[in-house]
Amino acid sequence: MSETVLRTRDLTKRYGEHAAVQAMSIRLERGRIYGLIGRNGAGKTTLMRLISGLSVPSSGSIELFGSGTEQPRTEDLARIGTLIESPSLHGGMTARQNMHLHRLLRGVPDPGVEERLLELVGLAGTARKKVRDFSLGMRQRLGIALALIADPELLILDEPVNGLDPQGVVEVRRLVRSLAEERGMTVLISSHNLPELFQTATDYLIVESGELRLTLTLDELEAQTQQYLEVAASDTAALLTAIEETWPEAEPRVMPGGRVRLPHHAEKAEEVLRALVAADVWPTRLAREGESLESFFLSVVGGERS
Repeated sequence: MSETVLRTRDLTKRYGEHAAVQAMSIRLERGRIYGLIGRNGAGKTTLMRLISGLSVPSSGSIELFGSGTEQPRTEDLARIGTLIESPSLHGGMTARQNMHLHRLLRGVPDPGVEERLLELVGLAGTARKKVRDFSLGMRQRLGIALALIADPELLILDEPVNGLDPQGVVEVRRLVRSLAEERGMTVLISSHNLPELFQTATDYLIVESGELRLTLTLDELEAQTQQYLEVAASDTAALLTAIEETWPEAEPRVMPGGRVRLPHHAEKAEEVLRALVAADVWPTRLAREGESLESFFLSVVGGERS
């Protein structure tokens, strides 16, 4: 079985003179969670619609599941689950009735999947309540359940935590992680909530003006946005000695001008100050530094850093 779930080459979608997606080449691997990051109008939803067969590209190719073809086949598209923009729900039906209808439309033979998925997304207790009376968060939960109805290999979620309370956001995060880790499902997920994506995704695709600006792994993103404590003293040698004797695992990094960075002590300024003073080393600088997720994003797409 191919480990490459999706590969696009020079994928482009034009609306008149406007290119919503411009020569985008990406590759998604099995069991990974890809965070799709971009401002409104950057091309995120258009890309998702192209991949899922809801829109036809102007040029370029889309290969799914190592098929060897340049355009998605019907049998390949059936292996994708999607929640793009607003979920397709029937307001006069209950959640269970919506699940039943979509199960029949997708040709899924097991009726038990309906209740299992409603339980999974926290809607098992909705009973007779009509979907038109659901909150936005409840609609999002049901949309995720519908996207999972045929046990897809590629799950595409466009702003899935929209309208969810903090507990719901945590539950969706856990669900997405379990789908990738336990079922080997590949997930492409977009969100404006950068800190939330930081806690969910294993890989990141940053898009702007229809173009792919940067791809990076979680480790690479953490390295780019790592917070650290920066310390300086008149006697740099004494400062380093005090640090190494107190925290042998600190991994201090000496910067130009004698400033010392402590990558594992960003949240421990008071503890560091107390230890240095006790060692008769008096800091001339003690500050938490490091680029925020938002600032790094702006540095990639263009914009002022915070």
